[in-house]
Amino acid sequence: MALVTSSRDSLGVVTITLSDETNLNAMSEEMAADFASVISKLKRAADAKIIILTGAGKSFSAGGHLEMLDAKRQKTPEQNRIGMLAFYDSFLSILSLNVPIIAALQGAAVGAGLCLACACDTRIATSDSKLGFTFLKLGLHPGMGGTFLLPRVVGRTMATELLLTGRIIFADEALRIGLVSRIVPRERLLEEASLIAREMLSCGPEASAQLLQTMRADLADLPAALDREASCQSINYASAEFAEGISAIREKRPARF
Repeated sequence: MALVTSSRDSLGVVTITLSDETNLNAMSEEMAADFASVISKLKRAADAKIIILTGAGKSFSAGGHLEMLDAKRQKTPEQNRIGMLAFYDSFLSILSLNVPIIAALQGAAVGAGLCLACACDTRIATSDSKLGFTFLKLGLHPGMGGTFLLPRVVGRTMATELLLTGRIIFADEALRIGLVSRIVPRERLLEEASLIAREMLSCGPEASAQLLQTMRADLADLPAALDREASCQSINYASAEFAEGISAIREKRPARF
């Protein structure tokens, strides 16, 4: 079964859905491969006008798949560095689509999942959303471009606080700090995303493409940030600190660092 699906409406609005409800759409290597395949097909077709990125079921994404992360403890740092770069690239390939990307977030959007949402051009959330960059709670350096993308969204000071504390915030705070642009009831999430998409479609397509290039101009520095993240995570995976972080999640208790 595909862990990522896509659908297209008559106006060229494509909805990409993370589709592993059993695991709250946690991001596995299998999901990464499916995601990259969907993006590759969209690039070849070259007829998507707007992308809506969302998750199936009650959550957007619970972040990195726990079993995948735990398995990395058995690999060498260099294997993990190379593997993480490939993992990041699979999801961040969405940035190769020169069309507006709207992230529609419901329920939990944490860790790498929330970083992926920060790669999108705008984000909306449901009133019950819980968002957090929880990497350090695992004893793990942030990844998926979070150290690069989040400061662009909320500013360096707020980004540093969110990353260093790993705290969960709710939709109202996310709106106040600019992490999301609006809050809607859960049942209206995709309807609201579609309305935003239609507003975007009413604008000049050439000028819109130019604006996206302007707004994404500093993404040339993203590969350097990803390399730093992958290098740090490759060290973390071999640490006792990360082992304790994994155990704490499995045992549903605070980590004892």
